[in-house]
Amino acid sequence: MGKHSRGVTSLCILMSLAVTACSSGGSIADPPPLQGQQVGEPVKSYVNEPAELVIFGQVGNSEEVWNERFGNALKLKFPKYKFTYITKDRQNTISNLIASGQTIDLIHDTQSGVRENIIKTGLGQDLTELMKKHKVDMTRFEPNVFQSVSNKGTLYGYPLHDGGLVLYYNKDIFDKFGVPYPKDGMTWEQAIELGKRLTRFDERQYIGLGVAVDYLLTMNPYSLPYVNSSTEKAAINNDAYRKLVSKTLIEPTQASGYREYLKTLKRTLNSNDFMKEKNIAMFVMNFYLQLQPDFETLNWDMVSLPVFSDLPGIGSQPYPNGLFLTSTSKYKDQGMEVLNYLVSDEFQTILSKKGFVPVVKNEAVRKVFGQDSPFKNKNMIPAVFTNKPAAPLERYNHDRLVSTSFSKNIAKVMMGETDLNSALQLTEEEANKALEAENK
Repeated sequence: MGKHSRGVTSLCILMSLAVTACSSGGSIADPPPLQGQQVGEPVKSYVNEPAELVIFGQVGNSEEVWNERFGNALKLKFPKYKFTYITKDRQNTISNLIASGQTIDLIHDTQSGVRENIIKTGLGQDLTELMKKHKVDMTRFEPNVFQSVSNKGTLYGYPLHDGGLVLYYNKDIFDKFGVPYPKDGMTWEQAIELGKRLTRFDERQYIGLGVAVDYLLTMNPYSLPYVNSSTEKAAINNDAYRKLVSKTLIEPTQASGYREYLKTLKRTLNSNDFMKEKNIAMFVMNFYLQLQPDFETLNWDMVSLPVFSDLPGIGSQPYPNGLFLTSTSKYKDQGMEVLNYLVSDEFQTILSKKGFVPVVKNEAVRKVFGQDSPFKNKNMIPAVFTNKPAAPLERYNHDRLVSTSFSKNIAKVMMGETDLNSALQLTEEEANKALEAENK
């Protein structure tokens, strides 16, 4: 893992998997029997022990969405548990709820919120001993996905379903200009060349290949960090980032008319340009964009994320949503029952059929992916599973202080207002000032 290995050892040992991302030269030995338990000793069940569990939806899903995806199944599985769901809004924030004395037992959040919303608030519950107590078999799970929601090797919750970058495309634009549709397994060079053929003016400007800048940088396949965890300084002014940005963000804009169009927008392309304006032929974005209502009026499909020639078969880093147990919960064992059910093959099969990327390795669960989804006739399975996920990097508390400046300055390069070297240098200077001020 190189510079990302610090603190990951404990999770790797817990998972006891021979994974390159967790080892620097060999397989990890089988773990000894769980302490405090005899091999074969049955695990105590807490399913019938009453509990009142308050779930905070930091992700921002409405209670209706939560219930449709998770809540209804939990109520059926655990009739002795009382579930209360609180949606994040302007009044209901984690800090406000803590200040008011409101109990929170479980937090539904993205992997990027682990440090800020789980650990920094003091609500993080190290699951190591609880996982031993409940005899959790970590070999069932995709290691990179679970690692992505950990912090320095410690798990505070489980990923519920995975995400990842895919390439969406507007079939009408391809049909209009008589260009063949994109394919799974393309390289970035092939995608860029295809984009050039579709970047043209015909009554209005069409763009061949758009990329969601923030998502690409955050989930980049090289697993490049924003911040050097050792020095706590920006880690973006280097050849690795220069290569990543040049290929994925700068080269597509060299097609005739592309930069001029960005200048009229005064920004980079976003999901609305693809969904609503419908003048973007291909758009790289996180899977699940198709859940937006605007896709109902779009003639679309998807293929796998283009890959780098020196990283064949490697896609973006995992980007899961997770459910995290709090240190203040009075019902930690019942909370573990909830977590373990949500990552069971039984429930993961339900999610997989709905079109949510499973976090388990069971091929039977993957084979039913999307069967009950309104998008079951789309190219979802190859788009999601052709590439393997990149190794997740360890997130830093203040990544946003770098990413905000980074995206702003890269946008200037994409519009032809400055060069990449200058943008990287300026980002480094701005980010380090912000990081220094934050760490005082």
